[in-house]
Amino acid sequence: MVRSVAGCLLSLAVWPLLCLAQTSTSDTAFRITSRIVYVNVVVRDRQGHVVHGLAQRDFRLTEDGALQSIDYFDERRYPPGEEHGSGSAGSPVSEPGLRPSPTSEFTNVPAAGAASDSVSIILFDLLNTVATDQESARRHLLNFLGSLPREQKVALFVLTNRLQMVQSFTGSSDRLIEAARHIDPRNFGLIKSDGESMQDVDMFAGFAKAVGAGALLTQVEQAERDEKAGDEAIRARITIAALSELARATSGYPGRKNLLWLAESFPLAAGAQLERSKVESRSNLLEARETANLIADAQIAVYPINLLGLDTGAVGSNVSGASSVSAMGAPQGSLLKPQKGDTLRTQFTARAILRDQMEELAGQTGGEPFTNTNDFTRALQLSMEDGSNYYTLVYRPQNQKWDGRFRRIHLEVVRKGCSLSYRRGYFALDNTDSASSVEELNAALQPETHEWTMLLLHSKVEITGRMVSVKSALDAASLGLNSADDGHRRGRLLVRLVVFPDSQAAADHANRVVVSQGSAVLDLDFDAARYQEALSNGVSFTQQLKLVPGHYRLRLGVADPGSHRLGTLDMPVVVNP
Repeated sequence: MVRSVAGCLLSLAVWPLLCLAQTSTSDTAFRITSRIVYVNVVVRDRQGHVVHGLAQRDFRLTEDGALQSIDYFDERRYPPGEEHGSGSAGSPVSEPGLRPSPTSEFTNVPAAGAASDSVSIILFDLLNTVATDQESARRHLLNFLGSLPREQKVALFVLTNRLQMVQSFTGSSDRLIEAARHIDPRNFGLIKSDGESMQDVDMFAGFAKAVGAGALLTQVEQAERDEKAGDEAIRARITIAALSELARATSGYPGRKNLLWLAESFPLAAGAQLERSKVESRSNLLEARETANLIADAQIAVYPINLLGLDTGAVGSNVSGASSVSAMGAPQGSLLKPQKGDTLRTQFTARAILRDQMEELAGQTGGEPFTNTNDFTRALQLSMEDGSNYYTLVYRPQNQKWDGRFRRIHLEVVRKGCSLSYRRGYFALDNTDSASSVEELNAALQPETHEWTMLLLHSKVEITGRMVSVKSALDAASLGLNSADDGHRRGRLLVRLVVFPDSQAAADHANRVVVSQGSAVLDLDFDAARYQEALSNGVSFTQQLKLVPGHYRLRLGVADPGSHRLGTLDMPVVVNP
């Protein structure tokens, strides 16, 4: 039962840093459209070894052919203990860590530390992996987790019909292994192995031969292709939404993130692919492009690891090879008298297409693909090692027209014989839609959604009797503000606090109900002095609500339409009788 929210109050805890719709209409406001683009690059020599010791002057960066000025340069090395680049600007890097004590204080900000130059995310994808191969893939994952370097920060996600974080960032192999052991293989009925698809049609081929109905087999094959296309579309929508959520959840962790994606299919176009991609609808295309930008902005390099293993070139002893002969092109045999080469040709073509997709996905994001290998443990190790030694270049694009087009990034290095892995571009989207910010905030406040770290939050909970006060501070550096002729910076924040019961009886998110909530729209108005104060101390605000005794989970969400960023924070609390 949803209770009244009248008791949920919000007060402003810092002088007039926050004003409620009091901006002057006489001042001319204009949008600060200068954006920052991060380019993380791994440099290798002819032998494939990572190249260290390059300087900013060794790089040349262009966007759509126009030379760009590099505002920031740094080299990152891992493991800790090796000499790190000092960096030409910026603040110390933070390491993902646990929440600070006491438990009344909470943050979605990573704790300070030295090992943050290497942050990796493992995505174990059950949705896009055939059910019969999932158990074997999990064994390889467990072997790899047992060999992790000490203090290597890794988070483990699982993709089913939604994204699930089964272990947050940790340097403990034991925690990761325990989480991986609880991953249950599941068949979602949206992807079939070649053998399963061919077996289905083989059955009808035998029947068609018996009754002389060749047209029937043609209809069955067409139905099989239609079903496959429909299943791929469903998997693509779920995958795009999951990667969008993953990028938002990990964006606040500093530096490059290596996404080690274990699957047998990768239904995600990236970068330039989306310019020529045939997506079902304009809305889905826009969502895919926004996801590609989120991945880029979160500095995520994708390392797709194909769980199909070695390409043996065999048809398989469990099928006759009657099916799939016309799926990728005209067969040499007939539908009722297929030749072995027909199926081999189809399998070869399908594998080649998958390799091209993986290479494009990795190349557009700065990662590397791993195909045609049964040594998944080694593939995981190589992707983590290579992705943990890189250079960071930051620039502000000269082209300030945000027209949604794809901007191509090209990077060169003066040293001969080097290969570079880096993101190849981004979509120049205008991310200032307040309506979409409201929708995203509502989605981020759902109980099963992970914490989003695009805006960094600190909160302290104080409980007096039944009155619960939440005092929060927001990192002001990430806000997208308007600048006016009077020197003020102005913006708007959407703030919402939701309370869920935190009990065993309500452990299933589907059964959870909101017991209280409060929302506010905060208009920001900073003069020069107050803006500097906000950069140092954050933007502070306090929320109050009254709760009956019980165990609760508070979720704070803040959205900034100006920067299209959003942060959420979970806070378990107990109100005593």
